[in-house]
Amino acid sequence: MNIALKRTLLSTLVVPFALGVQSVNAAEITEWGYNVDNTLTNAQFNGGGSGGTTVEEDHNLSWGNTDLANTGDRSSVAIEDVSATGGLITNGGYVNGGTFTHTNNIIGASYTTLTSFDLISSLTLNAATPDTGDVQRLDDLTFKTSFIETQNNAGSCFAGSSPKACDDIFTIDNIDELGGSKNVDGWFEIASPSFTIDDYSYTVFLELESLFALGETCEVAGAPSDCVGLQTIEDQENAFQTRFRIASSPVSVPEPGTLALMGLGLAGFALSRRKKVATA
Repeated sequence: MNIALKRTLLSTLVVPFALGVQSVNAAEITEWGYNVDNTLTNAQFNGGGSGGTTVEEDHNLSWGNTDLANTGDRSSVAIEDVSATGGLITNGGYVNGGTFTHTNNIIGASYTTLTSFDLISSLTLNAATPDTGDVQRLDDLTFKTSFIETQNNAGSCFAGSSPKACDDIFTIDNIDELGGSKNVDGWFEIASPSFTIDDYSYTVFLELESLFALGETCEVAGAPSDCVGLQTIEDQENAFQTRFRIASSPVSVPEPGTLALMGLGLAGFALSRRKKVATA
Protein backbone atom coordinates (compact mmCIF):
# COMPACT_ATOMS: atom_id res chain seq x y z
CA MET A 1 0.00 0.00 0.00
CA ASN A 2 1.54 3.33 -1.01
CA ILE A 3 2.06 6.23 1.39
CA ALA A 4 -0.69 8.42 -0.11
CA LEU A 5 -3.31 5.71 0.38
CA LYS A 6 -2.19 5.11 3.96
CA ARG A 7 -2.64 8.83 4.66
CA THR A 8 -6.12 8.78 3.14
CA LEU A 9 -7.18 5.83 5.31
CA LEU A 10 -5.73 7.41 8.44
CA SER A 11 -7.49 10.74 7.92
CA THR A 12 -10.88 9.16 7.24
CA LEU A 13 -10.64 7.17 10.48
CA VAL A 14 -9.03 9.69 12.83
CA VAL A 15 -11.21 12.71 12.01
CA PRO A 16 -14.55 11.01 12.84
CA PHE A 17 -13.16 9.72 16.13
CA ALA A 18 -11.95 13.21 17.02
CA LEU A 19 -15.38 14.64 16.24
CA GLY A 20 -16.96 11.94 18.37
CA VAL A 21 -14.84 12.93 21.36
CA GLN A 22 -15.88 16.58 20.92
CA SER A 23 -19.58 15.70 20.78
CA VAL A 24 -19.36 13.68 23.98
CA ASN A 25 -17.47 16.42 25.84
CA ALA A 26 -19.70 19.38 24.82
CA ALA A 27 -21.32 20.44 28.10
CA GLU A 28 -24.82 21.77 28.65
CA ILE A 29 -24.96 25.30 30.07
CA THR A 30 -26.83 24.80 33.33
CA GLU A 31 -26.88 28.37 34.68
CA TRP A 32 -27.03 31.80 33.05
CA GLY A 33 -26.57 35.44 33.92
CA TYR A 34 -28.90 37.87 32.18
CA ASN A 35 -29.72 41.48 31.34
CA VAL A 36 -33.29 42.54 30.63
CA ASP A 37 -33.74 45.96 29.02
CA ASN A 38 -37.31 47.26 28.82
CA THR A 39 -38.42 50.41 27.02
CA LEU A 40 -41.78 52.18 26.74
CA THR A 41 -42.06 53.90 23.38
CA ASN A 42 -44.44 55.13 20.68
CA ALA A 43 -46.88 56.48 23.29
CA GLN A 44 -50.15 57.97 22.02
CA PHE A 45 -52.40 60.22 24.11
CA ASN A 46 -55.76 62.00 23.79
CA GLY A 47 -58.14 59.38 25.11
CA GLY A 48 -60.02 61.93 27.22
CA GLY A 49 -60.00 65.71 26.91
CA SER A 50 -57.29 68.04 25.69
CA GLY A 51 -55.94 69.42 28.96
CA GLY A 52 -53.29 68.39 31.43
CA THR A 53 -49.69 67.39 30.90
CA THR A 54 -48.18 64.17 29.55
CA VAL A 55 -44.71 62.80 30.24
CA GLU A 56 -42.89 60.32 27.97
CA GLU A 57 -39.75 58.60 29.26
CA ASP A 58 -38.09 55.28 28.45
CA HIS A 59 -39.34 53.68 31.67
CA ASN A 60 -42.29 55.88 32.57
CA LEU A 61 -45.37 57.39 30.92
CA SER A 62 -47.73 59.65 32.88
CA TRP A 63 -50.73 61.89 32.29
CA GLY A 64 -53.22 64.06 34.16
CA ASN A 65 -52.97 67.31 36.14
CA THR A 66 -50.47 69.90 34.88
CA ASP A 67 -49.01 69.95 38.40
CA LEU A 68 -46.62 67.00 38.18
CA ALA A 69 -46.32 66.94 41.97
CA ASN A 70 -50.07 66.33 42.32
CA THR A 71 -49.72 62.57 42.05
CA GLY A 72 -53.28 62.00 43.24
CA ASP A 73 -54.61 63.49 40.00
CA ARG A 74 -52.12 61.82 37.64
CA SER A 75 -51.78 58.25 36.43
CA SER A 76 -48.75 56.42 35.03
CA VAL A 77 -47.31 53.21 33.69
CA ALA A 78 -43.73 52.19 34.46
CA ILE A 79 -41.35 49.32 33.73
CA GLU A 80 -37.96 48.43 35.21
CA ASP A 81 -34.79 46.75 33.95
CA VAL A 82 -33.29 43.68 35.62
CA SER A 83 -29.84 42.08 35.57
CA ALA A 84 -28.04 39.28 37.43
CA THR A 85 -24.76 37.40 37.13
CA GLY A 86 -26.51 34.05 37.58
CA GLY A 87 -29.63 32.39 38.89
CA LEU A 88 -31.37 31.46 35.64
CA ILE A 89 -31.23 27.65 35.77
CA THR A 90 -31.65 25.61 32.61
CA ASN A 91 -34.87 23.58 32.85
CA GLY A 92 -35.51 25.28 36.19
CA GLY A 93 -37.99 27.87 37.45
CA TYR A 94 -38.81 31.44 36.46
CA VAL A 95 -36.72 34.50 37.30
CA ASN A 96 -37.85 38.11 37.58
CA GLY A 97 -37.81 39.98 34.26
CA GLY A 98 -38.95 43.37 35.57
CA THR A 99 -42.15 44.68 37.16
CA PHE A 100 -44.77 46.49 35.05
CA THR A 101 -46.70 48.99 37.22
CA HIS A 102 -49.85 50.98 36.53
CA THR A 103 -50.50 53.68 39.11
CA ASN A 104 -54.21 54.00 38.49
CA ASN A 105 -55.73 57.23 39.80
CA ILE A 106 -59.06 58.79 38.93
CA ILE A 107 -58.36 61.33 36.18
CA GLY A 108 -60.58 64.33 35.43
CA ALA A 109 -62.58 64.08 32.19
CA SER A 110 -60.90 67.22 30.80
CA TYR A 111 -57.42 65.65 30.82
CA THR A 112 -55.66 63.95 27.94
CA THR A 113 -55.11 60.27 28.72
CA LEU A 114 -52.96 57.47 27.38
CA THR A 115 -54.42 55.42 24.50
CA SER A 116 -51.56 53.17 23.33
CA PHE A 117 -47.84 52.42 23.60
CA ASP A 118 -45.24 49.80 22.73
CA LEU A 119 -43.29 47.86 25.33
CA ILE A 120 -39.99 46.63 23.87
CA SER A 121 -38.18 43.96 25.88
CA SER A 122 -34.68 42.72 25.05
CA LEU A 123 -32.81 39.88 26.76
CA THR A 124 -29.10 39.08 26.77
CA LEU A 125 -27.90 35.77 28.28
CA ASN A 126 -24.39 35.04 29.56
CA ALA A 127 -23.23 31.48 30.20
CA ALA A 128 -22.39 31.21 33.92
CA THR A 129 -22.01 27.46 34.56
CA PRO A 130 -19.85 26.42 32.88
CA ASP A 131 -18.40 29.85 32.14
CA THR A 132 -17.81 29.26 28.44
CA GLY A 133 -17.86 32.93 27.48
CA ASP A 134 -20.94 32.39 25.34
CA VAL A 135 -23.23 35.41 25.05
CA GLN A 136 -26.64 35.15 23.41
CA ARG A 137 -28.81 38.19 22.62
CA LEU A 138 -32.39 37.31 21.78
CA ASP A 139 -34.47 39.24 19.29
CA ASP A 140 -36.42 42.12 20.81
CA LEU A 141 -40.05 41.44 21.72
CA THR A 142 -42.46 44.31 21.01
CA PHE A 143 -45.80 44.29 22.82
CA LYS A 144 -48.22 46.59 21.00
CA THR A 145 -50.50 47.76 23.76
CA SER A 146 -53.81 49.67 23.78
CA PHE A 147 -55.17 51.32 26.93
CA ILE A 148 -58.64 52.37 28.03
CA GLU A 149 -59.06 54.95 30.81
CA THR A 150 -62.62 54.01 31.78
CA GLN A 151 -65.24 56.41 33.09
CA ASN A 152 -65.58 55.85 36.81
CA ASN A 153 -69.35 55.81 37.33
CA ALA A 154 -69.99 53.97 40.59
CA GLY A 155 -72.48 51.17 40.20
CA SER A 156 -72.41 51.16 36.39
CA CYS A 157 -69.11 49.43 35.63
CA PHE A 158 -68.77 46.51 33.27
CA ALA A 159 -69.12 42.90 34.44
CA GLY A 160 -65.92 41.63 36.00
CA SER A 161 -64.78 45.08 37.10
CA SER A 162 -64.29 46.29 40.65
CA PRO A 163 -67.70 47.45 41.97
CA LYS A 164 -66.91 50.99 43.21
CA ALA A 165 -64.88 52.34 40.30
CA CYS A 166 -64.38 50.90 36.85
CA ASP A 167 -61.15 49.05 36.18
CA ASP A 168 -58.88 50.39 33.46
CA ILE A 169 -58.01 47.99 30.65
CA PHE A 170 -54.82 47.10 28.77
CA THR A 171 -54.94 44.92 25.67
CA ILE A 172 -52.02 43.34 23.79
CA ASP A 173 -52.86 43.77 20.12
CA ASN A 174 -50.21 41.48 18.60
CA ILE A 175 -50.30 38.42 20.87
CA ASP A 176 -50.89 36.11 17.88
CA GLU A 177 -47.92 37.60 16.04
CA LEU A 178 -45.77 36.98 19.13
CA GLY A 179 -46.92 33.36 19.27
CA GLY A 180 -48.44 33.59 22.74
CA SER A 181 -50.11 30.51 24.20
CA LYS A 182 -51.74 29.74 27.55
CA ASN A 183 -49.71 28.12 30.30
CA VAL A 184 -51.00 26.08 33.24
CA ASP A 185 -52.10 29.27 35.05
CA GLY A 186 -54.19 30.38 32.10
CA TRP A 187 -51.78 33.26 31.48
CA PHE A 188 -50.15 33.81 28.11
CA GLU A 189 -46.55 32.73 27.65
CA ILE A 190 -44.32 33.59 24.68
CA ALA A 191 -41.51 31.36 23.41
CA SER A 192 -38.40 32.86 21.82
CA PRO A 193 -36.82 31.38 18.69
CA SER A 194 -34.51 28.55 19.80
CA PHE A 195 -30.75 28.89 19.60
CA THR A 196 -28.01 26.25 19.69
CA ILE A 197 -24.71 26.21 21.56
CA ASP A 198 -22.56 23.10 21.07
CA ASP A 199 -24.81 20.05 21.45
CA TYR A 200 -27.84 21.74 23.06
CA SER A 201 -30.77 23.77 21.83
CA TYR A 202 -32.19 26.43 24.19
CA THR A 203 -35.57 28.20 24.25
CA VAL A 204 -36.60 31.09 26.52
CA PHE A 205 -40.23 31.42 27.68
CA LEU A 206 -41.53 34.83 28.82
CA GLU A 207 -44.77 35.59 30.60
CA LEU A 208 -46.52 38.58 32.18
CA GLU A 209 -48.47 37.90 35.35
CA SER A 210 -52.26 37.93 34.85
CA LEU A 211 -52.07 38.43 31.08
CA PHE A 212 -55.16 36.48 30.05
CA ALA A 213 -58.09 36.32 27.62
CA LEU A 214 -60.46 39.14 28.64
CA GLY A 215 -63.65 37.60 27.25
CA GLU A 216 -66.64 39.99 27.40
CA THR A 217 -64.38 42.82 28.57
CA CYS A 218 -62.91 42.96 25.04
CA GLU A 219 -66.05 44.75 23.84
CA VAL A 220 -65.61 47.43 26.53
CA ALA A 221 -62.04 47.93 25.34
CA GLY A 222 -63.13 48.17 21.70
CA ALA A 223 -60.94 45.16 20.92
CA PRO A 224 -61.61 41.87 19.06
CA SER A 225 -63.65 39.31 20.99
CA ASP A 226 -60.62 37.07 21.54
CA CYS A 227 -58.44 39.87 22.95
CA VAL A 228 -55.76 39.31 25.59
CA GLY A 229 -54.86 41.82 28.27
CA LEU A 230 -54.93 43.09 31.86
CA GLN A 231 -57.40 44.88 34.13
CA THR A 232 -56.19 47.33 36.77
CA ILE A 233 -58.06 48.46 39.87
CA GLU A 234 -58.79 52.17 40.29
CA ASP A 235 -57.20 54.25 43.06
CA GLN A 236 -54.24 51.95 43.66
CA GLU A 237 -50.85 50.87 42.36
CA ASN A 238 -51.21 47.74 40.23
CA ALA A 239 -47.97 45.77 39.83
CA PHE A 240 -47.52 42.86 37.41
CA GLN A 241 -44.40 40.73 37.41
CA THR A 242 -42.78 39.76 34.13
CA ARG A 243 -40.72 36.59 34.39
CA PHE A 244 -38.92 34.11 32.17
CA ARG A 245 -37.37 30.64 32.16
CA ILE A 246 -35.08 28.69 29.85
CA ALA A 247 -35.40 25.10 28.65
CA SER A 248 -32.93 22.94 26.76
CA SER A 249 -32.88 19.76 24.73
CA PRO A 250 -29.93 17.85 23.26
CA VAL A 251 -29.25 18.30 19.57
CA SER A 252 -29.10 15.01 17.68
CA VAL A 253 -25.44 14.30 16.82
CA PRO A 254 -23.86 11.10 15.46
CA GLU A 255 -22.42 8.78 18.09
CA PRO A 256 -18.67 7.99 17.90
CA GLY A 257 -19.45 4.51 16.55
CA THR A 258 -21.54 5.98 13.74
CA LEU A 259 -18.79 8.42 12.88
CA ALA A 260 -16.25 5.58 12.79
CA LEU A 261 -18.45 3.64 10.38
CA MET A 262 -18.67 6.74 8.21
CA GLY A 263 -14.88 6.88 8.26
CA LEU A 264 -14.58 3.25 7.24
CA GLY A 265 -17.02 3.85 4.42
CA LEU A 266 -14.96 6.77 3.18
CA ALA A 267 -11.82 4.68 3.45
CA GLY A 268 -13.41 1.89 1.37
CA PHE A 269 -14.55 4.42 -1.21
CA ALA A 270 -11.03 5.85 -1.46
CA LEU A 271 -9.51 2.36 -1.79
CA SER A 272 -11.93 1.33 -4.55
CA ARG A 273 -11.22 4.54 -6.43
CA ARG A 274 -7.46 3.85 -6.33
CA LYS A 275 -7.95 0.24 -7.54
CA LYS A 276 -9.98 1.47 -10.48
CA VAL A 277 -7.29 3.98 -11.38
CA ALA A 278 -4.58 1.30 -11.06
CA THR A 279 -6.36 -1.15 -13.37
CA ALA A 280 -7.45 1.45 -15.91
